[in-house]
Amino acid sequence: LHIVLFSGMLQASDYAFGPEHVVQIKQLLGSNELRPGDRVVLEDGTYTGWEQFDFYAHGTSGLPVTFKARNPGKVVFSGAMGLRLYGEHLLLDGFVFREAWAVRGNLIDFRKEAGICAYYSRITNCVIDNCNDPAKEGSTSSENWIVLHGTYNRIDHCYFARKQVAGIIVQVWLDANGERYNNYHRIDHNFFGERAPLNANGAEIFRIGHSWSSQFPSCSIVEDNVFYHCDGENETISVKSCRNVVRRNLFYETRGSITLRHGHDNLVESNVFIGNNLKNTMGIRIINQGHKVYNNYLQDITGTGSNAAMVVRMGVYEKPTSETDLKKEPLVSYHRVVDVDIAYNTFVNCALIEFGQGCGDKEPRNVRFANNLISSSDVESNITVSNPAVFPGIKCFNNYVSFREGTDFSMEGFTRMPFVFEKPATGASRGIYRLRNEVRAELAGGFDYISMDATGSPRTDNVTPGAVQFSSQGKRFNIVRFDDCGPGWYEPLKKDFEDITQKTTF
Repeated sequence: LHIVLFSGMLQASDYAFGPEHVVQIKQLLGSNELRPGDRVVLEDGTYTGWEQFDFYAHGTSGLPVTFKARNPGKVVFSGAMGLRLYGEHLLLDGFVFREAWAVRGNLIDFRKEAGICAYYSRITNCVIDNCNDPAKEGSTSSENWIVLHGTYNRIDHCYFARKQVAGIIVQVWLDANGERYNNYHRIDHNFFGERAPLNANGAEIFRIGHSWSSQFPSCSIVEDNVFYHCDGENETISVKSCRNVVRRNLFYETRGSITLRHGHDNLVESNVFIGNNLKNTMGIRIINQGHKVYNNYLQDITGTGSNAAMVVRMGVYEKPTSETDLKKEPLVSYHRVVDVDIAYNTFVNCALIEFGQGCGDKEPRNVRFANNLISSSDVESNITVSNPAVFPGIKCFNNYVSFREGTDFSMEGFTRMPFVFEKPATGASRGIYRLRNEVRAELAGGFDYISMDATGSPRTDNVTPGAVQFSSQGKRFNIVRFDDCGPGWYEPLKKDFEDITQKTTF
């Protein structure tokens, strides 16, 4: 069915298809005949027989070319398939990918081939759930769900869960030929659900970049997402490029960390980690140079060693140069931590903060660990210096700790104080530790760029340490609201949120 619509001087078309029209849909989407404002609309049903197909068109910022479900959630894609998006201003909206799998390694790819990519394009209000190639179960073969190329693309309000074979859920590539970096992608308001442990590398939920392009900027933003039971491996978000932002995300009962694995000058800000004392829950691992890590709140995190609530790692090599860029080992190894700020974070009942973890003789330099708040009354907490050589490279000052009575702790830059966190059983902050008494303390200067706390409240008068100003106690964290995350119509999402909210109210 072809319906012609008129918008001012522009003519746009609606094309409607049913499950029996897969061949015609593929022909139209890949023809480059769609014009700005055109919409390809699918009626309810299950669609199979796709194999490899393209969505290629050129929309505009005000008139994207849209491929959508007439009724979100009622159009299901299944079976072997591979969708390649390329062109400009493309929109994919309202589909469910269930029991589908990639025919060529990537389920959805934002390019046709090198240099022919998608720009200003978007996947929204979609689901990818239990999409695993049956032939790859139990093997080391991998497949990715979404691979981002090009620039200024967005993934938002989607649901991803139950990936069982190796591979990444969302992978950002910086073009290997060096012609294009600075992706400026945005990944926001998504729900990343259950992923069982793979017991091997290569099961990240999200990866930005790769070892070979890690010294270049991606400038991508990952914000306002929920990561729930994402246990594929110990890196939930693996950052392997420069100048990215990871902020206001919730990591709930997730056995994986934000890992600044490669690249420099990344920002990790106002994320919330709730471990609920599940075994091997993790926090933030820091490698490389120029990062800023602040306003993060970590609660009941049990991981130790390289999986601790906060890890500053030893380096094996210096920052790569034009000479070492070409050598495999320096690029894939661990680089010295230099010029990193870790400030105004809160750790409550976390098992370990680890300085100088890992092999290598390149101790951190000019790392400032300041104005953090650390409390433990229920579990044994430790701030461990794995390698004494890390001092004075890590300068700790104006941090405040409150450990349970009898805990033996003394370290320069940390002051013990009798402040108390409590966890309300009911009310607006149920399950979240709240500071019962104000920590009146001297704070370190030099952090003027931290103008807000984790609730979005300004740090002005009577600034206090930790992620949340004492005056902001009781305010919700500045993370995504559940009713604005993922596709609200998807029943498994509702069940996941119900499980979280039975324990915790943000």
